[in-house]
Amino acid sequence: MNGSAVIDRIARVVVVVASVWFCFAAAWGLFGIVGDGHLGAGNAGNAMAAEQIVRWKILYPAMDWYSGVEPTKAVYYCHHPFGQYYIDAFFIWIFGHRDFVVRLPAVLMSTAIPPLLYGVAKERWGRSLGAVAAAAYVVVPIAVGFASYFNLETICIFGALLFFWGHSRHMTTGKSWHMAASLVGLGFACFGDWVGYLIVAPPLAWSFLRVFVLPAWATPRFKPEPYVRWWALSASICAVTLVAWILLFYRADAIRDWLASAAGRGGGEAVPLRTTLAARKAWIYFSFTPLAIRLGVLAAPVCLLRLVVTRCDEESYALGMLFGAVVQYVKFKGGADVHIFWPHYFAPYFALAVAGFAGAIASTIGWVLARFKSTRVPVVVAATSLVVGLAPSLAMAHDGVKSLWVWRRTGGRYDDNGTLIRSDLDFLVVLQDVVLPHTKRGSSIDVHPSAGWYWDHQWKFQGPPNSVLRPLAGSAAVATHPFWMARAGGMLSDEQKGIAARTHVRAYGDVWVVDQREPAQPLDAFSLNERQPNAMQWLLYGGTEPVRSIGSLPDPWLTWEWRIHLGQPASAPSGEPTTLNEMRIAHNVAVALGDVAGSRRWRKLIDARLDRTETAVFDRGVHLVGVLETGGVEPRVESWFECVGPMGEATFNVRSTVEARAPFSLIPPDATDREMAWPPSLPTKLWRTGMLYRTFAVENHRIGRERYWGYWASRDGSPAPHRSDGQPETTLAIVP
Repeated sequence: MNGSAVIDRIARVVVVVASVWFCFAAAWGLFGIVGDGHLGAGNAGNAMAAEQIVRWKILYPAMDWYSGVEPTKAVYYCHHPFGQYYIDAFFIWIFGHRDFVVRLPAVLMSTAIPPLLYGVAKERWGRSLGAVAAAAYVVVPIAVGFASYFNLETICIFGALLFFWGHSRHMTTGKSWHMAASLVGLGFACFGDWVGYLIVAPPLAWSFLRVFVLPAWATPRFKPEPYVRWWALSASICAVTLVAWILLFYRADAIRDWLASAAGRGGGEAVPLRTTLAARKAWIYFSFTPLAIRLGVLAAPVCLLRLVVTRCDEESYALGMLFGAVVQYVKFKGGADVHIFWPHYFAPYFALAVAGFAGAIASTIGWVLARFKSTRVPVVVAATSLVVGLAPSLAMAHDGVKSLWVWRRTGGRYDDNGTLIRSDLDFLVVLQDVVLPHTKRGSSIDVHPSAGWYWDHQWKFQGPPNSVLRPLAGSAAVATHPFWMARAGGMLSDEQKGIAARTHVRAYGDVWVVDQREPAQPLDAFSLNERQPNAMQWLLYGGTEPVRSIGSLPDPWLTWEWRIHLGQPASAPSGEPTTLNEMRIAHNVAVALGDVAGSRRWRKLIDARLDRTETAVFDRGVHLVGVLETGGVEPRVESWFECVGPMGEATFNVRSTVEARAPFSLIPPDATDREMAWPPSLPTKLWRTGMLYRTFAVENHRIGRERYWGYWASRDGSPAPHRSDGQPETTLAIVP
């Protein structure tokens, strides 16, 4: 086997590995519940807007979901071309209202992107650089993280790459089906978003110059007739679709709203670019790595120079991607400031630019060798292209792979500028398994503001919410909205006690459910029975959340704890505790019964399980007795407290700080301090002297050495507990 054949085989292996990895990144957790964040609620919002098209047989995506009446023009969503909604509508029409439907189009398109990049680069530059382009894309963190996100970016990137590939193949083969593939790709790009038009504009402008302006000798030879036909059809598709969208907007009386939305997302001209980029530095570095950013900047003039020197269509593709990405990211500052996925278009530019940059280096080496009349020039050029081109991908692979878990755990929000992040899957499991089986389609649901009802809840429930502070009990007037839901941690003690006294609350972890048709009775608490997923569950439902299976009967340990604190009659659980949390409750049972020996026995067993190196004495009724880090798919840091006196309404806030870069990582420490802990389900004002309690924060660990630290804060304006030694914070854990 000669050297060229070996290099080609290596290139094919690289493409296969890159494609398989990216398919996994896109499809991982395809069948899981749709949670919060861009990757969950964002996907669901698009799907619900598309669902209106199917249900009411209209041309427009629309808001006002599940209202039971046909949407009016006032709720038509006319900010972008309708392509993503039409594609979603097609899959909903085929499969119905299923969780996997919101991700499936993105999975299919994302899976095709690495092979398309390979095909685009290979056609002009050879297999080695085709492999470089495919490998470069699949290690860019933002591409990895949003591979399952069916929004404007994925459809435009897929469409543009299909447009490029089909055109290059058509130029080589002259086959009509390659031209058809190019035009189909163009249709996807123009149906996806306005950026699609920006991406294809530079290649089409260059093609116009090539075929209509420049003399034939100025560019490589081509067949004018099929080329002109392709260009004319492409220009026609751009013009016709653009006019069609504007006419549809006009028909919906939405032109003013469309322009207002563009203005709202704009503002890029009002702030210096350097200031804007500095404010987004943490997001940019995590989304791309500094190496990718520097290479992208260095490669831009090289891409332009290659177009000037070679005057080939393929050299305009990276420039088209760059043009669309820059306009999107710089001009529409308002959108980029709140959507971390806004610069996604730079990822395919980076892939094509790295391939072109590596090709330029390899060609230069080949040119030098040719001066010495070497017979090994093609092999050396191909090998150099592969080695130089793959070096950045190998350097970025660590961060690209690790970023997938971070994106999924945070729903695509990363640090969300330091705000609290919650997946909401615990709430959605309760909604799915407890409420939906006993709710008629078309019903509404009463929700407390603490529920944080959003698009992911709406998608799961398929009905409108009503904001209700206090549920009813034994009511005959709730047939169309029988259930009320809340988060216990979002209510203070008096509110909890009042609701529990007047209704029959069922508690599922932090989630409270009231069937308002039932009479009042003492609270019942149910275990979510969280456990680690098996291999198949990890693959199909995602490996970032425990498997939850709600028990059919109330849990005696959890029920006792809630009732005793809410002032309701409670029977002490029988039997031996089997989990550490049950041991904590057993300790508290012993305290309540005055069983000193029993409480000491359980306290000794508990202390042996905790990290006792982190303890602290606070004033105002509480001591930190230890910390526990749990592993698994949802790692948590638990803070265990002993109540030593009356407490007010307080919460133990946990924050995290990245203190150092991770080994083998290119991403510098993120300077954003994040809020990590929600208020405890059981309000601290209800805590009893001598008893043990735990609060926890899901780590959502960023790449780097991250320190988790906590402090008490007031929830009602009363003084919060402070450490007796005057230290403002308490280190709980350091995660490498």
